[in-house]
Amino acid sequence: MIEELLTPKEVAEKLAVSPKSVREWLRQGKLKGVRVGRLWRIRERDLEAFLDPVFHAMEIAPEDDEPLTEEDKKAIAEAENAIAQGKTKPWEQVKRKMNI
Repeated sequence: MIEELLTPKEVAEKLAVSPKSVREWLRQGKLKGVRVGRLWRIRERDLEAFLDPVFHAMEIAPEDDEPLTEEDKKAIAEAENAIAQGKTKPWEQVKRKMNI
């Protein structure tokens, strides 16, 4: 099955940004793309990974059968506590601040 490739213009329309911004992200390596001569093309899955890198990393992470260490458990508890106390920012707010 051949995967559809998007142009910078198509990506820009989906994200409501300029094609110039998309090309800049490609040049900076923030957005993964394929260069065909002078033209850029972006796979749908690379766009998804760009928009949600944490989710994408979890999807491709290998299965881990090792039990959590006490340090891991402590870090998880601290993160859950911060979330419960509202000390975290919504992902959409973070993305806006980073201009992505």
